[in-house]
Amino acid sequence: MLGVLLAAGRGAGAQPPPGQPADPKGGWRTASIPDRRGAIFRAEGESQARQRAVAWLHTQQLPDGSFGHAGRGSASVTADAIYVLALLGEDPAGPAWTINGHSAMAALATLAPSYVGSDAGQAGKVARAVALAAGNPRSFAGLNLVAIIQAAYNPATGRYHPTLLFRHTLAVEGLLRAGEPVPPAALDALLAAQRPDGGWFWSFDGTTSDVDTTGRVLQLLAAHVGIRCAPAFARAADYLAAAQVSTGGWGVYPAPNTNPANANSTGLAVAGLRATGYDPDGPLFQKNGRGAVEALLSFQDTSGAFVYTQQAGREESRVLATIDALNALAQPLAGPAACRPLYLPVLMQR
Repeated sequence: MLGVLLAAGRGAGAQPPPGQPADPKGGWRTASIPDRRGAIFRAEGESQARQRAVAWLHTQQLPDGSFGHAGRGSASVTADAIYVLALLGEDPAGPAWTINGHSAMAALATLAPSYVGSDAGQAGKVARAVALAAGNPRSFAGLNLVAIIQAAYNPATGRYHPTLLFRHTLAVEGLLRAGEPVPPAALDALLAAQRPDGGWFWSFDGTTSDVDTTGRVLQLLAAHVGIRCAPAFARAADYLAAAQVSTGGWGVYPAPNTNPANANSTGLAVAGLRATGYDPDGPLFQKNGRGAVEALLSFQDTSGAFVYTQQAGREESRVLATIDALNALAQPLAGPAACRPLYLPVLMQR
C-alpha cells in the first residue's frame, strides 16, 4: 500500500487539488500566488498574530517554569508549549523561558516521568518537543523516550497504540523527530484507518471522522513523513471542505453533529491543509467571503491569546487554543513543486 502511495505523483496526468488552478508545467499551484499584495498582507497579519500569541504565552508560564491549567503545571501542556515555541525558533531552555531559575524544559523534565509511563503516544509527545528543542529524547529526565515508543510497537497491526490513533501519530512523529526509522506498516496503519467519508477519527475503531484528527494526520504524513501527494489527501480535503462551517472555521465534527467553530479544530485543519498543499484561503475554503486562515485569526483576542470558541462564557482552554493556532501559523503552505516518487529507504531514514 505504501509503495503505491509513494509512487503516486503530481506529474503527467496528475490532478490538482479541488479548487486549485492547474499549473501548465504540471502539478498545481496555490490559488493565492497571483494575489501578491493579498499574500503579503496575510503574511504580515500572521506574523503579528504569532508575535502577540508568543508574548501572551509568556504571561501563562507558571512559577515552576511549566504550563498548565488553573495554576497547575501539566506535562502534556508543557510539552505542547515547548514544541510550538521551538517550531517558532524560541529556546524553551533559555533565559527567555526561565522563571525563578526554572526553564520550560526543566519543568518538563520534572513532570515527564509520571506522565509518560509506558504509553508510546505520551512518550512521543514529549520526545518530539525535546528533540525539536535540541534536547536528547534518548536520555531525558532519566527516560529513553525512543525506547519506550519502540517497545510499544505491534508489528502485526503496525500500531504504536492499540486503540488510539491520535496517540499513534504522536509516537510516529516522536520517532521521526529523533531521527529514528518508522516501519512502513506504521504508516499503512494510518492510511488504512481513513474513513469512507475521507477523514480520520481519534481512535482506530471509529466509523466516522473528526476534524482534529484529520488535520493532524495530514500534517504528519505530509510535513513530517514527507509524502507530498496521495489520493488520501484529496479525499481528506473534500471531507474538510464539507465540514467547514459558515464562519470559515471548523468544529470538531461535521453535520449532522455540527458544532460551532473553535480555534483548536480550525488550527489543526489549517495546518493539515497547508502541509498537503491545499490553500486554506483558496476558493475551496472560502465561506461568505472569508478564508480559513482569516477565520483562525478571528479567534485571537486583544490579549494575544486565542480563545477556544467565540461563544460568551465558553472561551476556556486558551493555552491549548493558542498552541494549536500557533502550530497552524508556523506551518508553511507546501509549494507547487512537482511530486516525485520517494525511494523507500530514504523515507525510512527521515
